[in-house]
Amino acid sequence: MKKFLCAILTVTLILSSATFNPALAQESEDDIVKNTQQDIMLVGIAGGGGAILGLSTLSFMDKPSRHVRNIWTGAALGIIAGVIFVAYISATKNSEQLQSSSHFNSSERVAWHTENVEKFSNPLVQFGTSIVQFRF
Repeated sequence: MKKFLCAILTVTLILSSATFNPALAQESEDDIVKNTQQDIMLVGIAGGGGAILGLSTLSFMDKPSRHVRNIWTGAALGIIAGVIFVAYISATKNSEQLQSSSHFNSSERVAWHTENVEKFSNPLVQFGTSIVQFRF
């Protein structure tokens, strides 16, 4: 148990004190490295909280040494909950920003697409044998 708590504490301290080169992250993004670090810490903290909740159940058992798996079950459930929460937050983070974008409305998007269609469209695609040729 002590090893598990020491490992979680060590990983949390390493992740919180790690310094990353900000030049690696693009300026137009929301500092991807820092967000990833925060997400990993959140999942680790959720796992640690689950382990603590699993540990707290041992005081209600007649023979706590037989129910040590409650700690691991709590940690696993905490990690699963943390991953689900991080996935939800990541999925909905930019949706509000995209939906309320007033500087690039639909008519401007259509104009941009008509101007740049040649850059991104594929030329005529042909494939087949010498007998049958398909073009689209």
